[in-house]
Amino acid sequence: MSDYKQYSVSLCSGRTAYEVMTNTKIDLMMAAPKLDCRVSTKYILIANFGEAEISLYPSGRMLIKKVKDEAEALDVATVFMEHIGV
Repeated sequence: MSDYKQYSVSLCSGRTAYEVMTNTKIDLMMAAPKLDCRVSTKYILIANFGEAEISLYPSGRMLIKKVKDEAEALDVATVFMEHIGV
């Protein structure tokens, strides 16, 4: 299981998502086939993941929508990273 210490979580400025910062670079084109993607480019991946919606960037930055709080965003981010093999 991923170590929570690798992630920082904060409410984004628009208050519509939680921003999760990881210390991991991600190849979006390799991750896309493992997900239910709405958008998939080498610059951004937008996917439904359970009840959440995740926007993922190559830097490892994620915007997670449709979660109730920081703790749930962190849980979703952790499971998501494991799911894509990071």
